[in-house]
Amino acid sequence: MSLIVFDDLNGEFQARLREITSTTRTTTDGSSTITFRTAKVESEYTPKVMKRLAAGQLVAIPNVQAIGAGDTFSIYEIADVYPMHYSMLTLDRSQPAAIRKEFMEMIQKEWEKGSKSTWIEIVAAPTAYTMRVLKDDIAFEKKQSAPLTGSSVRLLSRDAIQKLLNYSPKFNPEDYSLGSLLGVTDEELAFIADIEKLIHYHVGVFAFTGSGKSNMTAMIARKALKVVPDLKIVIFDVSSEYGIHLLDVLNQYPSRVVFAEPLETGKEAEEYVKRHAVPESLSDCEAQLVKKVRELISAGKVKVIEIPIASEEGIAKFSTYGGLIEVLSNTLSEKFGSVDTKLYVPTIINRIATFIKTNGLSPDALFDAKTRMLLDELREITDKLDNRSNVKKVFEALSNVVEMAVAKKEDIAGEEYSWNDLADEIVSPTSDSPRIFVVNLPEAEEARIQTAAIIDRVFRTRKRSFTLTPRVLFILDEAQEFMPRETRKEDGTEQASRAVERLLRHGRKYHMHGWISTQRVANLNTNALQQLHSYFVSTMPRPYDRQLISDTFAIDDAFMDRTLAFQNGDWFVTSFKATATQNIPVFFHAHNNEEVLRSYVG
Repeated sequence: MSLIVFDDLNGEFQARLREITSTTRTTTDGSSTITFRTAKVESEYTPKVMKRLAAGQLVAIPNVQAIGAGDTFSIYEIADVYPMHYSMLTLDRSQPAAIRKEFMEMIQKEWEKGSKSTWIEIVAAPTAYTMRVLKDDIAFEKKQSAPLTGSSVRLLSRDAIQKLLNYSPKFNPEDYSLGSLLGVTDEELAFIADIEKLIHYHVGVFAFTGSGKSNMTAMIARKALKVVPDLKIVIFDVSSEYGIHLLDVLNQYPSRVVFAEPLETGKEAEEYVKRHAVPESLSDCEAQLVKKVRELISAGKVKVIEIPIASEEGIAKFSTYGGLIEVLSNTLSEKFGSVDTKLYVPTIINRIATFIKTNGLSPDALFDAKTRMLLDELREITDKLDNRSNVKKVFEALSNVVEMAVAKKEDIAGEEYSWNDLADEIVSPTSDSPRIFVVNLPEAEEARIQTAAIIDRVFRTRKRSFTLTPRVLFILDEAQEFMPRETRKEDGTEQASRAVERLLRHGRKYHMHGWISTQRVANLNTNALQQLHSYFVSTMPRPYDRQLISDTFAIDDAFMDRTLAFQNGDWFVTSFKATATQNIPVFFHAHNNEEVLRSYVG
């Protein structure tokens, strides 16, 4: 047959399944137990085989369906490999030091040439797939079948690995390549994923600081803009990284970079660079970066948005008619508050709804001069309220905010850029509207409140528009700031977590997607985590974090522990939609986004 299925490393790989072992442990929350089954495989030792075996390689083990036929195999993935010597099993401190030294010197010599006392111990975890070898092809099926102990174990070839793991795009495979596969026994093999499905079904990126989360996120973002024509990307950047990581993309496409504070007059480009975390590999390119940033600024792509003045809690968090209705509705469920006040709230809400309809407004419309008319209409009711009531305070604050907003708008003659403008640009289907947004919000509380407001506003607009274009991908860097396990209303975590969870639960049907990036998995909202269909994992030093990922996404502990040996840029990904087959851990080395950026700045 034309397709090569197995790779025996020129006849040197000779291995058999010794046993299947089960390991049971309690889950991270202590509420139940979880069991993992791994295969222990013994291979004949040669220096060449030892050097070429690695985590991530796939092996085929005959299963019970193969009895009498020999054409059906269970697919396992190598999690660990280490050499063994018979003398190691009996070597301990009860023996004299001189004897131990003699044994160890003898063992060392036999690693160079091999002997009958050496072998290779391979630990492999099941992928839950079986492979059937057909006349001119191979077929994979998601099916558990018991492997046969003592049977020969065979390495999958490059062709078989590609068929099992890689997505096959119709055009330009390089545009879909995320890096090169680790554990392939011969020359480099690209890892190709379906980027449209990767984004559509939500993504999580989990790794310790310095592992390259932002680097990889930026790399995939630039590819996604190229292969998904109607995609818009909104990055909430609390670490101020992506304004540099994606500088070439920001200049290439219609884009928007937003700051919460003005840049220094006359030194805007220098201040832009100074506010960002520039990658160490680009530390000698500051002058070139400043030059490219000037192009961005001269094109009018950099804007400043003022954070709303925090008067009363409700007004600080909601600055639209729909938000006002939400604030008033929440007062009905408050434990404290006078009955008389609560009796007036439904009437006030009805008056606001009528005002919105009569004036042709939308619930997302910001307060402006027209809001004065609403306040005048409601004054006969609000004057009757107790001065201590929350509803009374809301309208007192609203009156002040409206006057300040009107005065500011008249003063700057419509030249401001607002949160309302940002949301409108995100959902705009016009070809000249920005395709990528980087929103710099350095203060955590401000980031949460504004992120929640933007996501909710875009969500409401999309639901009313009866259209699914453009697609919108929200990237939440340092996601633990937005969706922690424990939330509080006072610091904005409750609003942000609720907005993000809603995005992940219901966003797909409106072509709104989420990308969660964090180093602190243990602190995240687990309900939101359950909505992710693809997970990129790199080094996670804390055992609790590794076990939580393992529990949440059904990833074998053996794979999670293997990440401790990763180099920068090494990842493994499991995906239910983006790879050729479902939920198989794929080890790969990601393309380096910084190399693209260095080439751009020159």
